[in-house]
Formats: sequence, structure tokens, C-alpha cells
Amino acid sequence: MIYRLSFRRRIWMAFMLIVVLAVTAAGWLSYRIAADVVEKNAYRFSQTTLSKTSQVLDEKLNRIMSSVYSMMVNTAYRRALGFDSNFTEVENYYTHLSALQATFVQTRLYEPIIHTILVATPEGDYYQTSQSRLFESSFYDSPLYERIKREQRKLWFEGHDDAFFSGRERVVSFVMEGIPANFTDDIYVVANVKEQALKELVLGQGNGEQGQFLLATRDGTDVLRSDSPLLQELTGDAGFLRSLGQEQGYFDYVSEGKDYLVRYARLKSFDDWTLFSILPKSDLFKQMDSIKWTIIAIISGCVLVSFAFSDMLTRLLLKPLNRLQFLMKKVEMNDLSVRYESEFEDEISQLGYRFNRMLEELGRLFREVQEAEQEKSKSEMKALQAQIDPHFLYNTLNTIYWKSQTKHLADVQDMVLSLSKLFQLGLNKGKELTPLGFELMHVEQYLKIQRQCYEQLFDYEIEIDPGVDQQQPVPKILLQPLAENAILHGFKNRTEGGRIRIRAEQDDRQLRLIVEDNGEGMQLPMQLSAPAEGQPLKGYALYNVQRRLQLQYSGKASLTIDSQKSMFTKITIAIPRGECDDTRE
Repeated sequence: MIYRLSFRRRIWMAFMLIVVLAVTAAGWLSYRIAADVVEKNAYRFSQTTLSKTSQVLDEKLNRIMSSVYSMMVNTAYRRALGFDSNFTEVENYYTHLSALQATFVQTRLYEPIIHTILVATPEGDYYQTSQSRLFESSFYDSPLYERIKREQRKLWFEGHDDAFFSGRERVVSFVMEGIPANFTDDIYVVANVKEQALKELVLGQGNGEQGQFLLATRDGTDVLRSDSPLLQELTGDAGFLRSLGQEQGYFDYVSEGKDYLVRYARLKSFDDWTLFSILPKSDLFKQMDSIKWTIIAIISGCVLVSFAFSDMLTRLLLKPLNRLQFLMKKVEMNDLSVRYESEFEDEISQLGYRFNRMLEELGRLFREVQEAEQEKSKSEMKALQAQIDPHFLYNTLNTIYWKSQTKHLADVQDMVLSLSKLFQLGLNKGKELTPLGFELMHVEQYLKIQRQCYEQLFDYEIEIDPGVDQQQPVPKILLQPLAENAILHGFKNRTEGGRIRIRAEQDDRQLRLIVEDNGEGMQLPMQLSAPAEGQPLKGYALYNVQRRLQLQYSGKASLTIDSQKSMFTKITIAIPRGECDDTRE
């Protein structure tokens, strides 16, 4: 059926298909990108919340332990337990108990979250007398004593009823030996913290509407006895049990058809405890619904607008395009005489008029390219012939021969190696362009050879600014003709003291290659032109280089000469960066 439709209708259908696909794909990609961003932010939020809460809890537990340690170095505490060598007098229990009251008060002031403190000794317990001690409950008969004797280390005990003081409030206890074992056994310090105070500390670090926290022991026991059914249910989950004892991580959890993200991190101050945070994914990703519906609305609006305008656009576009298509088919048949005409003045008509100018320009360019290619080939061949002429080879080989006869073998080796490198870099594997570093190396080999041929005639130096990119391409054999011109013409009346200086520098727009000598100089202004038939090639090197630059860079490169008679000659080549009309190999 599609073949029976009109061309305009097929364009309309194609236009609509492209619009729908493009808008849908853009909407879907936008949604995925937004979803990824929201998901990353949500996971980052959950990790930040857990890290902050874990850090605060760690700091609080450390402060509690530090408070107990500070109490244990107190003079009254040491005297009461009888291991301070500075005090030898015997004092009774009640004297020590009275002396310890200030220590207990000071410890609780340093860390107010500590609810009660008990120092259990075989001779009697020390505690803050303002709190009512339940003497029928002995520490040595409690589960706390059994566990610390079994594990022989300082311990944190999960939430339990306080059996040592009246009120029997729910507390979390820190228990450790109260005196080194080499002095006396069975002396312990118990610091009780209200379970509710730790709950408020943990919950206060996160938004209660966003999630809940669970502090669990290595065997899965809830340290703070949460009343939340969700947290109680979580303690039986396989992912929860696997995470116990691990450093940190997260897992997904489903309860009553609702997805949750559970993150966990082991505490640093007491690695038997692991802090869990459970966050509903619906809360984490609640921004996704608004993003999704916004994108759907935008896609729908774009499709409706496309329906309204597509038919009109196809009608307007097809009429001038049909004419232009017809002319293009004639051009495909190599008929460049056709021209576009239209009564419209819209963009397509302007395109047609530009098509006319393009045809005219193509005709002119075809002719110019043919002429330029012929001239360029001739210029390149003449350039190579002009640079590596028989006179240069004769002088070089003759010098090598006489140096070998006079046993200057090191000089012979250097000249042969330089000549080999000169030809290798000049051939450049047949490539038109060569890296700047290779071009500078090529002219350096040439100067090395010439300095051996014309001893004491000249010295040279090659400078490269630090910012110059030596990998940028330049026409090969560009600098050697200029160096040769300086030697043959600039130093023709010298026997010594010549100096050639080659410098490479660049800025954001162009690369500049400068060849300067202190030779005879030349008369300015100087007209650079090709020699006539039968005329000598003196000065042709400069013309050859200039012509190659014009052909290679379409007139955007330049060669300038600054000279003063009997003083110096300075030739500057400026090459635009990043532009080259010919990159053929």
C-alpha cells in the first residue's frame, strides 16, 4: 500500500515517524539520565545519612570510654583500689567511697549521657551515693560478670534492665576491668547509658520520615530494642544475617510488597556492633514520578504539534525541491551548464541560487586545480632538484674522501651518518608533509655536512621555543634551501666568522620559522620570481620556497625578508596553525 501513496504523503509519514522516534528517544534518554542522577543522589543520601549517624555514635561511645579511662587515672580512684604507690596509709571503705563522689560527678559532667557508674570490688562496690543502689543485686552474680570473665576484654552490653540501681531502667552497659590484672583480680567498672538516650542520639541524625535505624550485635540481637515491626522483621532476613560482621555495604529488602534499601556499617569503636539504616525506595525515588509524567507530557505535546505542521511543511518544501532535484540529476550527468530559476524567495530558492554559484565556482576550480596541480608538480620536482644538486654531493663526497685519506675517521663517520639522515628525512617515505621536529633535524644534518666541507667558515644554532609543537606538519625540505642560500651567497666573501641562527616559535594563530645569518645581505625590496630559461638559479631557492608555501596553504602562509647590506639577512616563514590544503602521502 505504501507504493500507492503520493510522494508528499510518504514524506509526511517519514517526517512524523522521525519526529515521534526522535522525541520518544530523547524523552527516554532524558528519563534514564534523570533516573540515574536521582538514583545516585538517593544512594549518596542514604550513605551520607548512615555515615553521619555511625560517626556520631562512634564518637559518643568513644567519649564514654574516654570518660571511664579518665576516671580510672584519678587519684581518689587509684587510692580507693589500693594501687597508687604515692599513698601508703590505710583508709576504710567509706572514706574511699566519699572521696570518689567528686570523681563520679566529674565523669558524668564530662559525658552527661552516662546514667550510672558502678565500680565492683570484692571488698565492696563504689557508686554515686545520690543514686539508690540495689544491694541485693551483686555484679558478680550478673550475666555481665559471666560474659566479661569468659571473653576477658572490655565489652559493650546490649540493652537490658539495670539490675544494680533502683528504677531498673533500660540501659546499655560498658564494662571493663577496673585495675590491671597483675595488681588485683575481679575489679570491674560498669558505665550505664540509658537505652532511650542512645535511641534519640541515633534517630536525631536522620530524618525520621526518610528511614529508620537498627543497631545489631554480631549474632543479630537488637541492641536498642526497637518497637518497629519493620525492624523486628528485618532481623530475620537472610541479607541481614549475611551482613552481620561485615565492614559495610547494602542490600535490597522487600516487606509487604514495598521495596527498601538497607545500608549497614560496622562501628569502629566496638566492631561487634553494626548500624543499619532502612529507607523506603518510594521515598528515595519519589522525584522519578514527577519527572516521568513531565517527559510524557512533553513528548505528547511535540507529537501533536508535529501533526499540525507536518502536512503544511511538506507542501511548501516539495515544490522548489523538485526543481532542484531535476537540476542535480543533470549535474550528475556532467552537465554544468544548468541553472536554477524560481519565483520563490525562500530558503530553498536561496539554496538554488547558491547551487548556481557553486556550479560556476566548480567550473573555475576545476580549471585552477588542473593548472595548480601541474605547476605544483613542476615546482616540487624543481625544488628537490634545486636542494640536492650535484655540486653539493660532489663537495660532500670529496670532503669525505680527503678526510678518510688524512685518517679523520670520526669526521668521516659523522658526515656519512649525516648524509644518510639527510636523504632519509628528505625522502620522508614519499609524504608531502613532515613533522616540524623532522624538518629541523633535516636542516641540522645539512649544516653539519656543510660545516665539515667549509671548515671555520660558519657556526650555527637551532633554537626551539618551549611552547612549540614539534609534531605539527610542515612541508618537507623547507629550511634547507634557506640555509644553503646563506652559505653560498651570504658567506661568499668570507673565510670565517659566519653565523647561521634558526629559530622556531609559535602563538595561537601561526608557526614562525626564522633563518638569520650575518652574511653579505641583499638589496631590498627584492622581487622573488622564477628564473627565465637559460638563466642561472641564483635566488631561485627563495622563490621556490615561497611558491611551495602559496600552493600548500592557499596563500595563507608568507615568506618575508629583512636584510641590511654587509650586515645580516633574516628570512621569516609564517605558517597558519591547523591549516593545510594537501595532506597526501
